[in-house]
Amino acid sequence: MQLKIVLWNDNGLAQYTEEVKNYIQDQQVDIMLISETHFTTRSYFKIPHYAIYNTQHSDGTAHGGTAILIKTALNIISMGTTT
Repeated sequence: MQLKIVLWNDNGLAQYTEEVKNYIQDQQVDIMLISETHFTTRSYFKIPHYAIYNTQHSDGTAHGGTAILIKTALNIISMGTTT
């Protein structure tokens, strides 16, 4: 199985939401790493069939930030568990 992983510098995810949604669906992306999301605690972003993990800038303003989108159909084993 091959994974399709994409890095995307967004400069404000809210203004490019439809472009990102179309891209990951058209290109069948498994994992997308996004920088410069400009999310705040009031930001909301959802794509069907993808789990989204994001961070905001520590000062709470709309700059910086990251997001990771992972296709929910993937079987991702939890990293960081100890035996």
